[in-house]
Amino acid sequence: METNSLLFLRAVQLAVIASYKLVGKNDKNMLDQKAVDIINKLLTSNDVKAKIAIGEGELDAAPMLYQGQTFSHQQAITIDIAVDPIEGTIPASKNEPGSISCIAVAKNNTMLQIPEMYMEKLFLSQDLAVIVDFNQPIEAILLTLLKIKQNLSCIILNKPRHQKIIKTMRQLGIKVELINEGDVLGAIDVVLKKADFLYGIGGAPEGVLMSALAIATNYKMFARLIRYEQIWPNEKETALRMKIEQQGLEQKKISYNTIFSEQDLVADKQAMFFAASLTGGTVLKPLQIIEKEYVVHSFIGYNNIYHQIISKYPITDNVEELLKQYSK
Repeated sequence: METNSLLFLRAVQLAVIASYKLVGKNDKNMLDQKAVDIINKLLTSNDVKAKIAIGEGELDAAPMLYQGQTFSHQQAITIDIAVDPIEGTIPASKNEPGSISCIAVAKNNTMLQIPEMYMEKLFLSQDLAVIVDFNQPIEAILLTLLKIKQNLSCIILNKPRHQKIIKTMRQLGIKVELINEGDVLGAIDVVLKKADFLYGIGGAPEGVLMSALAIATNYKMFARLIRYEQIWPNEKETALRMKIEQQGLEQKKISYNTIFSEQDLVADKQAMFFAASLTGGTVLKPLQIIEKEYVVHSFIGYNNIYHQIISKYPITDNVEELLKQYSK
């Protein structure tokens, strides 16, 4: 995997460059598609011995970067990939903070190909995690964490489903950092010391990316799957989504009661994580154009070490030119 590390870094960097012209144009689907196209072309042209374990739109039957897609025509698969071409397409389409491109890689068949559903997640340092029992209610976990460290801070998605626990955190004296989208980016901010932990219910596929991030940077994650009907009890599609969820869980032989650690979701201690910022977060700066160059801020995690990288690419009207120039 290390031999391909520069390639995966290029992939997320070129993805945000490809999407850049659509930032603020209120077209999240096209913005995402630009990133999908460039990552797919880069991996295909390099005949990467990999398969997509977590990718685009399982429910939408996405034509590229879909779960199970392979890129090597002749060689045996050696790598699992989890990819979110653009996490935070909505804020990117509005030119608001909260969007990145991210890829995680691990040995073949070590990533749990989890169904597209909701997941409750707690991402935090090893020092705090040592006393966590995720079988307990989150309120009890918070009280336990406060015994180790006062003046705790938390990143959490600003969603209706979280308003009760947000109120509880504030009553306990925990500083709350609200984000509108992107709990993978929120987890990166925890690694970068913006907050002590991230908590909340978000996407299960993103949980695999966050698990790889935890492994790569020596952090810890706990997770469990959440029923769609718990979040959307009165929606027309709830019954259908519940049926699809149940089929997916039976196929994967997992249940809503299963408590996952990062190693359960990504069973490779050498997992690697790559991200490049499009509109930035609280720590990662957004992609900028400075003196006829794209200035891209990236993050790499591997072997308990993380790196923040600033890369510069020449401006071009055709990102395909950058793909040809930097694909090897």
